[in-house]
Amino acid sequence: MTASAPASVGVAAPPAPESWFLESSRCWCGGREHRPSPCSADYFVCERCGTHVSRRRLRPDRVADFYSLSGYWHARQREKAHPTLLERRALLERDGRVDRWVKAIERHALGNQGVAVEIGCAEGTLLLRLRDRGWTVCGVEPDAATAAAVVAATGLDIRAGAFPEVTIPDCDLFVACDVLEHALEPQRLLEAAHARLRPGGLLFLQLPLLLPGEPDFGGITPKVFDPWEHSFIFSRSSVATLLAACGFEVLQNNEAWVRAHEFVVARRREPKPGTPRLLANLPEMFSPAWRGFMDELNAFARPLGLREFHSWSKIWEYPALWRQGLADVPWARARLVDIGSELSALPWWLATRGARVTLIERSANFTGHWDFVRRKLGVAVDWRIVDTSDLPLAPGSADVVTSLSVLEHQPDKRRAIDEIARVLRPGGLLALSCDLCEPEYGMTYPAWGGTPLTARGFEALLTQHPQFEPVRPAAWNTEDIEAFLAWHRETAPHHTYITAATVLRRLPGGWRSLQRRLRQAHARFSTTE
Repeated sequence: MTASAPASVGVAAPPAPESWFLESSRCWCGGREHRPSPCSADYFVCERCGTHVSRRRLRPDRVADFYSLSGYWHARQREKAHPTLLERRALLERDGRVDRWVKAIERHALGNQGVAVEIGCAEGTLLLRLRDRGWTVCGVEPDAATAAAVVAATGLDIRAGAFPEVTIPDCDLFVACDVLEHALEPQRLLEAAHARLRPGGLLFLQLPLLLPGEPDFGGITPKVFDPWEHSFIFSRSSVATLLAACGFEVLQNNEAWVRAHEFVVARRREPKPGTPRLLANLPEMFSPAWRGFMDELNAFARPLGLREFHSWSKIWEYPALWRQGLADVPWARARLVDIGSELSALPWWLATRGARVTLIERSANFTGHWDFVRRKLGVAVDWRIVDTSDLPLAPGSADVVTSLSVLEHQPDKRRAIDEIARVLRPGGLLALSCDLCEPEYGMTYPAWGGTPLTARGFEALLTQHPQFEPVRPAAWNTEDIEAFLAWHRETAPHHTYITAATVLRRLPGGWRSLQRRLRQAHARFSTTE
């Protein structure tokens, strides 16, 4: 939407009435404020992805008004000492940035041309260059007068409207230069771009990105952190998180024209429809459904002093297990056993849905708080304190067992799963998540955390267990590992491993039959340890 001249420093006068803006307290990813931005009091740093987020957001119905030909492309640009709309082409050609854009695009297009769409195309300089190099081009500007002025000056196909509401053709290249930081809903914009790109299509972005080791943008920091225009200021890592969440594979994320004009090139990755994914992944974790579930669970936890989760892998684990089978349980008639409960909100939340709950923990540290929550909610919850994997419960007494991030800490994993099989009734469910560590992917695991499984060990112990079957067929989505690990490492230095989750159904069979099958399973599992 704007290609600012690097030499210009400072923030122009307010370009629009305050009534055109709304207060904002959430990041694109659903995260809330972790701390104020050190770069501007008008921004906060997201707890979940590290993006710097403006505390105000332009109202969607004012986008075309704000980015108008007279108000934005003339008055606003003059106030900022930038060229006006049709003056920009000479600057972009003279300073060499268009050459750099085209070079970066062609490096990854490998000589292929097709249909190129540019959102926020302004005066159309890049589109003209791409057209000259064999591309069929189309541009988008939110303001109708701006689009008409560019059409009159260039003859290009320029469409008026805010993307993704405006219709664009299917394309092989989707360009957004100095746009994403303006976007009110960057995830929605990029998901729409993914939908319009053909298989293998390229996404090219230019935007200001905070870099490792550089806390701000130097003398132009006030201009970059402009809350009138820039809703989000990303870092190299947070824009990679956003792209992965939207189904893109980042190809290049290490180049800039000048500071605050960084390039990112990504390729559309083809989604794998159908089966649930066993491994934690960013597209699910940052989807509206996953975020909505965690918002509900955290809102329930907050007044009770139970644990909230905002930036840990559990923000994938809880909704993954819910969507893989727990949502279908008739909780008003269910007996739930939750292993490793601590201050998890999930068993208490299920108790308010009518479940009879037994909490399992190794120490009595939490019993005082549990008693407080039980009295406050008036729910049927009891607990057992045990220091082994043995469960002090009768065979077949549970309808559901939940175990989140516990198995990796249990020294005798076979015994732990066998005990769960014993206490579950036939047809009962085990909803389990745990850490996995695969050294071949560069993963390590802290010694104090226990001994995690590998994917092979997970299969032998759980998905191939003689008394369990998956509620829904699931697949190993190893293609998501690198993107998840990049995000996970940002949340804590020791988070250099992946997380898996599955819901399994207890098969029918007597106890003697179970014991015989368990002996067979133990022999198979021992080869994976």
